[in-house]
Amino acid sequence: MGRARSRKERLLQIGRWLCATFDTPYPVTLRIVKKIAADADEPKRIKMTGYYGESWREGRRIYIRIAARPGIRIYDAIDTLLHEFAHAASMRHEKIEDKRLDHGAHDDAWALAWGKIYRKFYDDDGDVDSWDF
Repeated sequence: MGRARSRKERLLQIGRWLCATFDTPYPVTLRIVKKIAADADEPKRIKMTGYYGESWREGRRIYIRIAARPGIRIYDAIDTLLHEFAHAASMRHEKIEDKRLDHGAHDDAWALAWGKIYRKFYDDDGDVDSWDF
């Protein structure tokens, strides 16, 4: 595919690389948006800026939404994408079918997925390889 021309294109490239490189229990849909509104009960600083990313499951699909407005540095948006994809990669069928998914769960399975994704992207040239997607 070559070099992305915008932050949205670059994040979508990395998303395609993540989907091709790591398994998830269901297909992943990635959306890049300008802002993700915070919940009403969040602290004021988060309400002002909104969330950087979120992930959830609907039916037989996992959705990831990443905020990429100009005030968010591209590196922060990339780290958020890797973080949210770790949630998708650490979901298990029995966990997401039998219980309400805790979107904020940073359990051992998530930590292992995050470590593998982070290492593959930053230490094993995933940042370079992802330009081909």
